[in-house]
Amino acid sequence: MSFHDQQYSEKRDYMRMQVQATAVMKLPELGETLAVQCHDLSSQGMQATSELAVAPGTAVEVSIPSPNPHLPGLEAKGSVVRCSEDEAGRHILGVQFDSLG
Repeated sequence: MSFHDQQYSEKRDYMRMQVQATAVMKLPELGETLAVQCHDLSSQGMQATSELAVAPGTAVEVSIPSPNPHLPGLEAKGSVVRCSEDEAGRHILGVQFDSLG
């Protein structure tokens, strides 16, 4: 059975993994670097929480270190596509990756 033949509650062409990892998010256009909590990760993007709001359309560079010293961490470039505030006042960021590596 292929990936697309399997039954999933979500109709995406890529799998998302639930993770709890601290990521470094650089905002090159603004000269800022944020520590964010990554909650959801796929080859196409991620969802993370931040203490600061980041406007949709903002270019980002994301780095998630590997817990295994023998495996590389994740390095990606992309942009924020969504920013909303949760009930605790944290900002939920949706990031779409343009490139990995």
